[in-house]
Amino acid sequence: MNNEGDGIYLTIIIPVYNEAKKIRKTLKGIIDYLKKKDFPYQVLIVNDGSKDNTVEVVEKFFKEEKFDNFSILDFKENRGKGFVVKQGMLAAKGEYILFIDADSSAPIEEFDKFRANFDKGYDIFIGTRKAKGEIRATNIPLHRAILGLGFSFLARKFLATKVWDFTCGFKCYQKNAVQPIFSRQVLDGWSFDAEDLFLAQKLGFKVKEIPIRWNHYQEDTKVNALKEVFKSGWELLKIRINDLRGLYR
Repeated sequence: MNNEGDGIYLTIIIPVYNEAKKIRKTLKGIIDYLKKKDFPYQVLIVNDGSKDNTVEVVEKFFKEEKFDNFSILDFKENRGKGFVVKQGMLAAKGEYILFIDADSSAPIEEFDKFRANFDKGYDIFIGTRKAKGEIRATNIPLHRAILGLGFSFLARKFLATKVWDFTCGFKCYQKNAVQPIFSRQVLDGWSFDAEDLFLAQKLGFKVKEIPIRWNHYQEDTKVNALKEVFKSGWELLKIRINDLRGLYR
């Protein structure tokens, strides 16, 4: 692990798509957390072609808070969460790169649990809502929970990985793992997490799942869970096909 004083220690990536109504709350929690830390940091917002004024809200917020350690990657076309996360990860400068959902379902303070494991030989840290332990996810609708479990079951079978929670929007990568994995990612949709973790396993990176607090944000969801799971089943098959075709070499 590099010394925390050498360059940027942590980059936080937030993919956004029409998040004008709730992004201020998330950003406020993040900067309040970061201002208490003694390491260099960067916040990177990646806009996935929002149709509302998300970018303007973000810029106004940081200006009001006099917070300068941020950047915005503003893509005008909606390409999918996988696309913008990939672009953010490849552009990030931190020694550790954390991407989180814009609705702050997982509090930023959960990053401290990841950090406590940074010296234990792992390359990737995944927040999980499914592992055994005292941490419980709350407010997740039953149909979302069932479909999420179904996707994780299929991903484990198709990709022969040991990960339990593929889709949790709270993951941290060491810088050394980012270029090898994300430069090979080809999926732009919901299954990009599974593709990245399949690549991590294929390339020999060590993954640690850590139970985190998760409070599902139910307002104004943009995900049709049933449609996405059927689509993701096909994308899991595509990952295997891509591997057989040698696209991940």
